[in-house]
Amino acid sequence: MPVTKTPGVEEVLRGPIKSKTLFPVLILHFLEGERDHGYGLMQRIDAVCAGLLAVNTNTIYPLLRRLEERGFISGEWEHPTKRSRRMYSITPAGRERLARIKGNMRPYLELITSAVERLHGELYPRESARKSAIA
Repeated sequence: MPVTKTPGVEEVLRGPIKSKTLFPVLILHFLEGERDHGYGLMQRIDAVCAGLLAVNTNTIYPLLRRLEERGFISGEWEHPTKRSRRMYSITPAGRERLARIKGNMRPYLELITSAVERLHGELYPRESARKSAIA
């Protein structure tokens, strides 16, 4: 009888959800606050996702190029006369896009949060009761 392997977090949160929704909104969100380069954005995404989503150069740099081609971000070389880091900024079109994505994403994130909290409460009722009593 074959053993069915339970998918890990990396299996649940991969594919189009990661590359087409979460990473672009995080990049636009971070650039709304300040300019940054690709590696800096990767570090910030990794810090927020706490290992939940794998961030790598094969995903982020092509995404940065696409966002730039579509006019949502602009990039310029830190030192135009020599090879250096490319610094990215959000554009007005990127700000509009970010607002739209965040508006569409909020109900989805609230649904996920609510479902995870219910699941946690169901599986670990004592811990949930303790947290409720503290709050």
